Amino acid sequence: MHESNTFIKKTTPVENFMNPHYGDFIQGKDIVEHFKGGNHELSGSIDELEKQDVEFLPKMCAIATPSGTVEKEAFNQIVDKLVNEINSDECDGLIVNLHGATVSEEYLDADGEVLLRLRKKLGKDFPIVCTLDKHANISTKMFKNADVLIVFRTCPHLDTYDRGVEAAKIIIEIIKKNINPTGTFIAPPMMINMTKQNTFEEPVNQIIKRMNEISDDDSVISASFALGFQFADVPELGSSFLVYTDNNADLSRTKCESVAEFAWENRHKYNLNALEVSEAVEIAKKSTEYPVILNDVGDNTGGGSSADSTFLLHEIIKQDVSNYCTVFFDPESVEKCAQKGIGQKVKLFVGGKVDDKHGDPVEIEGVVKNITDGIWEDSEIRHGGYTKYNQGKTALIETDKRGSIILTTLRQPPQSIGQITHIGIDPKEKQLITTRGVILPRPAYDPFAAKTVLVNTKGTTTADLKNLNFKNIEREIYPINDAEFNIKVNDV
Repeated sequence: MHESNTFIKKTTPVENFMNPHYGDFIQGKDIVEHFKGGNHELSGSIDELEKQDVEFLPKMCAIATPSGTVEKEAFNQIVDKLVNEINSDECDGLIVNLHGATVSEEYLDADGEVLLRLRKKLGKDFPIVCTLDKHANISTKMFKNADVLIVFRTCPHLDTYDRGVEAAKIIIEIIKKNINPTGTFIAPPMMINMTKQNTFEEPVNQIIKRMNEISDDDSVISASFALGFQFADVPELGSSFLVYTDNNADLSRTKCESVAEFAWENRHKYNLNALEVSEAVEIAKKSTEYPVILNDVGDNTGGGSSADSTFLLHEIIKQDVSNYCTVFFDPESVEKCAQKGIGQKVKLFVGGKVDDKHGDPVEIEGVVKNITDGIWEDSEIRHGGYTKYNQGKTALIETDKRGSIILTTLRQPPQSIGQITHIGIDPKEKQLITTRGVILPRPAYDPFAAKTVLVNTKGTTTADLKNLNFKNIEREIYPINDAEFNIKVNDV
């Protein structure tokens, strides 16, 4: 499972999956121990299979933090192991959890390639149910090589556990031959901008409302809507819709067409919506209610970005803002803090070190207030369903402006408030807090936020699609082009 940002020059090696400091590589029964009791889709499937007294064989789990294109050797090493582990003579069906926006150096549609290899080994009649992230760029190859594709329903991703339960229930029914999934896949030529992908807010919640109505229909086995991932330059980029019925192709097609057409008709509502840096910081500075959360859209760590953009901190210092909190991936500065020790003064250049797209380093002076191992657990339902976090050795610097600057050794998307609370920050006491994301941080920070502002920063996850140099899209797509929508239906 990997969300691949193809606009990042640095590729993702096998170490990012295999090294426990960077990802999760878990095998056999250890998968159950790691995920049981959590909120991940694996947690949901494990609980439901045990509830129904179904024997299951946990095989392999390889997850890496979103980053650049997966290296050829890494992809093939992991997928070859996965395919070799699974044999049709020892089981009756397969649940596989993929992302849907994975790209390798060899395969632009890496998730489709995984499903194709599994299908070739297991045979055309072997039941395969696959869960996907809400940001999947679903391909025809993915659709044709799984019996059912199930996409997270919410963004932020809060329903991961439920989708795992759904996958378990469906695979059991297929194995028992109680259902014969017949699906329709439609991908209108459109992209929903990252700044408009919150499924709990207008306008995307109107699509969700229609998808829920379809899902609630007893004649429907499963219905899904994928937002798409705009930072993967792939042939079948964009939003898409899936509807599966029990052996009723006409019904699945009719329902899928209706919601796809609705989304297309409202495509102008899903464009970029974010404030410029200076305006966002000024709003936060003047606010009488706090904290104001500034989401750094151009450095969306959950979208694979650097986690060390400095545009916002430069502006915070320029506007002389007091009492703020910000987090940087900066292993070099962490080590300098560790060498100095807690209570000691330091002078550092933080951020802007990963590449040349996220601003220049910022010179800061302050006192080392705390150093931790950067490991914590969060029992609340957070984006992605994860409960265990590791951002490596972490240092907290306090400036004379009450600026709390947290420095991490590993890139950690901000889906858990534990990122700042575990080191001693009380979010309710801060005037301004910056996070590196769009929607991902919302479940963690909304309970404390007086206001959340999306900031249109530069970077490898820029919100403006026209700033991205796409080369591989196989069709005209809105809003990059003046696309036309002639319904292309895929049925199985």
